[in-house]
Amino acid sequence: MKKITYVFLALVLMFHSADAAEIKAFHWVDDEEYPPLIYRGTDGKPAGIFYQIMTVAFHRLGIPLKVETYPWARAQKIVADGKADGMVTVLTNPRRRFLVGSDPILQVSEHIFVNRNHPRLKEIMAIRSTQKLRAFKLVETIGSGWTKEVLKDCDITWVPKMDNAFNMLVQDRADIFITNGFVGAAFLQKKIKNGGEFSEAYKSIITNPYPLRTAAFRLLIRTDSPFVKILDEFNKTIHQMQRDGTIKHILEGLQLPLSDSVYH
Repeated sequence: MKKITYVFLALVLMFHSADAAEIKAFHWVDDEEYPPLIYRGTDGKPAGIFYQIMTVAFHRLGIPLKVETYPWARAQKIVADGKADGMVTVLTNPRRRFLVGSDPILQVSEHIFVNRNHPRLKEIMAIRSTQKLRAFKLVETIGSGWTKEVLKDCDITWVPKMDNAFNMLVQDRADIFITNGFVGAAFLQKKIKNGGEFSEAYKSIITNPYPLRTAAFRLLIRTDSPFVKILDEFNKTIHQMQRDGTIKHILEGLQLPLSDSVYH
């Protein structure tokens, strides 16, 4: 009788172990330096708008979520090499070859940032399209693919970091800097709060409230990932979070000094 009991217990433990193994976490890899959307916090853990949205969504889905952040180029390679299930970004044509996208999680706009003391401020604040940009000197960060493609005929100075771009605005060495509204506003807010060489000058930088373009950020899942089958439920969950105010609450928690046009 004891032998039968031991065999029964062994079978129960074996089946429980098999069930536990089947509860696989969705492996999400993303950018470690794209605040406030997604980044690695001072504690070394993932943080940001996308992190909050994804955490709530996967909790509602009842699916474990494994999150890792790396330099953006490396993060993309990890997903492309099949070592992670997906990432949150824009669904471009090259990415369509091996990824499938969810419905938009967040619409993010590109805005003009300008020094409020600029002598042609009225003209710059009246810009509604890229055609009007050719009359001004732009500064852009290296790696801005959209700017390189769409504004190739403009007078552009390329710099390595956002610090350099904003510094050129306050030093009157450039007229316009175009960047993601969330990211630009969060950068200025942090720099002004922390103080430093340009902290007071940064207070003079404002945004043109009219977006030059709006991009849909989505959850992109590898086509060969077993989690492709959750997309329909994920979309339903995101729509529910939009309706019940969850995403709006996350955005309002940022308290960024931007117009409502940024929060599409």
